[in-house]
Amino acid sequence: MDPTIDPCVDFYNYACGKWINNSVNLNYPSWNVLYEANMKAHDKIVNVILKVINGDSSIPLNRGERAAVELFNQCTDMNKLRTIGLNTWLRFVEELGGWMRELKQDVPSVPLHLSILNAYNYTVFPLFGVDVDVNYFDSKTHIITIYEQLPLLLNPSLFQSKVPVTAEMILNKQGPQVTSLLQETGEEMATLLGFDRNSQAVREMISKMIELEWRITTTGARQYSHGNEDYEVVSIAELQMIAPVLNWKFFLSSLIGVEIRADEKIALKGGREWLVKLARILLEYMKSEERLSVVRNYIKWKTLFFHLAYVKPKCRNGYLWSVVEIYSGPPHLRKEFCIMRASGIFPLSLPSVLRKIDGTERSRTFVKNISRHIMDTYPPIALQKLSNLSILVSYPDKMDDEKAMEIEGDRISTELFWSMVFGAGAVYREKIERLRKPVDPRAWVDSRPALSSTPIHNYERNLVQLPYDIVRSPFADYDLLDFASMGTIIGHEITHAFDEQGKFHGPTGNLGQKWWSLESKKKFYEREACYIEQYARLTGSNDEAEARVSLYENIADNVGLEVAFKAWNAHGRRTFRKLAGLSLNEQQLFFLGYAQSWCALKGNRQRGVHMLEEKRQVGLAIQNSAEFASAFSCALNSPMNPQRKCVLW
Repeated sequence: MDPTIDPCVDFYNYACGKWINNSVNLNYPSWNVLYEANMKAHDKIVNVILKVINGDSSIPLNRGERAAVELFNQCTDMNKLRTIGLNTWLRFVEELGGWMRELKQDVPSVPLHLSILNAYNYTVFPLFGVDVDVNYFDSKTHIITIYEQLPLLLNPSLFQSKVPVTAEMILNKQGPQVTSLLQETGEEMATLLGFDRNSQAVREMISKMIELEWRITTTGARQYSHGNEDYEVVSIAELQMIAPVLNWKFFLSSLIGVEIRADEKIALKGGREWLVKLARILLEYMKSEERLSVVRNYIKWKTLFFHLAYVKPKCRNGYLWSVVEIYSGPPHLRKEFCIMRASGIFPLSLPSVLRKIDGTERSRTFVKNISRHIMDTYPPIALQKLSNLSILVSYPDKMDDEKAMEIEGDRISTELFWSMVFGAGAVYREKIERLRKPVDPRAWVDSRPALSSTPIHNYERNLVQLPYDIVRSPFADYDLLDFASMGTIIGHEITHAFDEQGKFHGPTGNLGQKWWSLESKKKFYEREACYIEQYARLTGSNDEAEARVSLYENIADNVGLEVAFKAWNAHGRRTFRKLAGLSLNEQQLFFLGYAQSWCALKGNRQRGVHMLEEKRQVGLAIQNSAEFASAFSCALNSPMNPQRKCVLW
């Protein structure tokens, strides 16, 4: 902290000044206390992994844990990866049936569904994704779910153009900038496979694939906005009418490995509009073998490109390898890439290694207790939903199952490339085998492994998930400042149950239940307006659309701080003790602990739905806290104590 600053004028720099001045961030575009805790957790597990690799560890590991350690070793052994170079990837190209072979020889026609299934075998979903996920309308059951895929560069907004983009425009560099970049990377990948990148036929085929990418992306659901979540459940027969581009019953039966019944229900995530448009595009391409070959090669392009993330040739010049880093991360973040990839393949075994060295069971129990106290502070209007809310802490309960981790041990191969291919395939197979099985209420959300720094609220299951990386000091410190840091995070995530999307999910998470009265909705929207006006004062922007981007995160921050303070006041004050050198009382120390949980460096622009830490957590939330103003005796209308304060309830 910086005691030279008046906390009533600038509480953020009062609380974070010393941390900001003393922290060093050389590798990350942004850096805050949350990321710092995340990296410390990863450093700890990396140190143990290195000891295991070097034979210096006495910690007993089961088969799954040893496999997780080996995957990290394969991923970080840069000398071996450079020695292997492109050899394994080139064998993979042959296994896939080559790329653009039509330009060199006659090749037999392959039906579209087989091309798609072949990509799915390597967990690449080039045109659309298929999963077995929680049914939004019945959160206790699983359902086959079809969803839209992202483009190769992962950002649909890059493809915006005022006029339709054609292959000819792309060749002449007249399309959006992203199409020129894709043309360059496509030609560079072609050279890896022995093609002459200056060949007109090669360049034209690549430009046609990019045109297809542009058409699919610009007609997708991510290019238009709806007021509420689009989610539709249809029968197989209806799906066949919506998108008659495949025999869906045959395709899904082949993919999942069970006979799909005539009455099987299918969920369309994002609604049906994007799928209708995709089917029209594909049907157009299926009218001739020449155009169908564009689709087949487009599917292979995405499959081959994705797997370049697992190779490290000695020569990595050109645009191609810069773009591949979207998937593999830059060299200085290799450790983080390897930890997250290993965590995805070994969601039980890798965090189990950290648990063995970290001894966080006490923190886990402690955070569960805080969660119960936080939930008790919400008003009666929230109790109907909170009574059904689950809070999952640290790691999946299934991590106590040694047999489950032994099974994960089968996911390792002799080198990184095949470990990732087979491991990702095993994870996907496990997911689609959930069809017709009930949802395990204690199972973790697929997309968020235990080794991550992001707590989440899952709407359809009505649960909060607090990952391993934050259930540790400084957020889960059972000696001091527990409610101020972890408590506000828990309160924030719980509050998402009542935000713009949460309002559409009923008490058990089911979508579409009308569980809010008209009067409650009216009051909620009226109080939202206060936060929008406050955003304008704090940022100098009068753009309501801009304010709404971060509105529900800001509301969750405000309510999170409010309920955490109430819970601490009722249950946590016994943990208070004075800090040496500080003459702060217990209330002041609470707010200091809260602010210091969000100290940040290099936060010079808003990140998605989140405002900068300085304005978000310590600006809006503190300004709305009468308890803060009282604790620091801030004069009315001082910067941290405006007269008008926003409250949700």
